Amino acid sequence: MEHNNSTEVRQLRIPTPFSVGPINIFLLKGETCTLVDVGPKTKEAFELIESFIKENGLVWCDIDRIFLTHQHVDHVGLTAEIVERTDAKVLAHPDAVPYITLDAEFMHHHDHFFHTLYRENGVPEKLLGYVERFRKMMEAYSEPAPVHKTITGGEVLEGNEEWVSIFTPGHTQNHLALFRKRDGVMLSGDFLIKEISSNAFVEPPARPGLERAKPLLVYRQAMNKIAKMPIRRMLSAHGESIENHAELIAHRLRRNDERAEKIYGLLEGTGKTVFELSAELFPSIYLKELPLTFSETLGHLDLLEEHGRVKPIWIKDENIYRYRQV
Repeated sequence: MEHNNSTEVRQLRIPTPFSVGPINIFLLKGETCTLVDVGPKTKEAFELIESFIKENGLVWCDIDRIFLTHQHVDHVGLTAEIVERTDAKVLAHPDAVPYITLDAEFMHHHDHFFHTLYRENGVPEKLLGYVERFRKMMEAYSEPAPVHKTITGGEVLEGNEEWVSIFTPGHTQNHLALFRKRDGVMLSGDFLIKEISSNAFVEPPARPGLERAKPLLVYRQAMNKIAKMPIRRMLSAHGESIENHAELIAHRLRRNDERAEKIYGLLEGTGKTVFELSAELFPSIYLKELPLTFSETLGHLDLLEEHGRVKPIWIKDENIYRYRQV
């Protein structure tokens, strides 16, 4: 537990039904009380949060604010239920809003984007049901919730003024963290996880007609920026705390380069689709974890393309892109 006269940081670990394992959510306890992320919408998660609030000498109405690091359901699922009980104000990045509110028009754009992207990159038609399954999972473990205020990074947290929001895109394009300069503590969400590399997920552009972000390139840029910050301890949303963030970031960047080299080597000859490469790179999980393995593969191809080493070629007869060495 970190504390001074103004804010204490309390941590609660909540089991999730996802392969990433339990999530750590945080309570900033002071004159103003803020929950940082809320866990998935499960009975167990709700009961654990209810007990956690009581153990900290609080009742529901003492929670003033919910700060959401990003839109994934293991982080936002219980938002609506907690708002109903607390009247707390929800803060998130503007680009996370349509996911949190489950905006119907945006979700249609989301599904269309993935159907097109997967088809054009060699995912067989029979596997396109992943897009709907992902949506059903979102709806099973979250429900539409309000966002009362949007922030983009650099804002002081009202009522918990020692905390400043930091824009940390990559894992998602709207990811936010909180930083306390006094003791160098960062509540880093999924930006950096000690035990596993944080996936830079491919996402649809915030609005139709825009180009998709290249998440691994965005993430590497953000990692280089965060590595220079005077962070002494990162409290991550998964796994253990991180004491040596710059060293871990340097290791992750090296691993990116190694994986990119491996992919480059696999592209000798006539070239391959993203799907074919993901099957070679992740033979045991590419079917079970399609969104994750596809994102990981495409991200590293983006990196190679940025360095002028590969390019996607449109194969008209097949209606797909194949990546080839330059």
